Amino acid sequence: MWTTRVAVVPAIVAFSCACGGTLAVVQLQPEDPSTLRVGDVAAVRVDARRQYSIGWAGTSLMLMKRSKERGTWVYFYRAVAAGHQTFVLTPRGSGPDGCVSCVAVHYFVTVTK
Repeated sequence: MWTTRVAVVPAIVAFSCACGGTLAVVQLQPEDPSTLRVGDVAAVRVDARRQYSIGWAGTSLMLMKRSKERGTWVYFYRAVAAGHQTFVLTPRGSGPDGCVSCVAVHYFVTVTK
């Protein structure tokens, strides 16, 4: 029984080290199409001083977490399925001449397998 434990503990430690690497986060850029793979994590940064409504189309990304870092809301999404995802950030106020689309910010994402 003691020999079994001796063999199991190093295997658990090795597995933990192999799986415990730093997770890379892709910073999505407005109006710049991005490509992710299933399992990747993406971040959308939004100025906390401006109040945005966030809309989306697609089911390829799932919200994991929202956090506030130095005056910026950061939304973390995990790519869960291949496909296309679009985020539209619309500020509470309209732009010049009441234009909403000219002040909206878009994020375009393609998720591959």
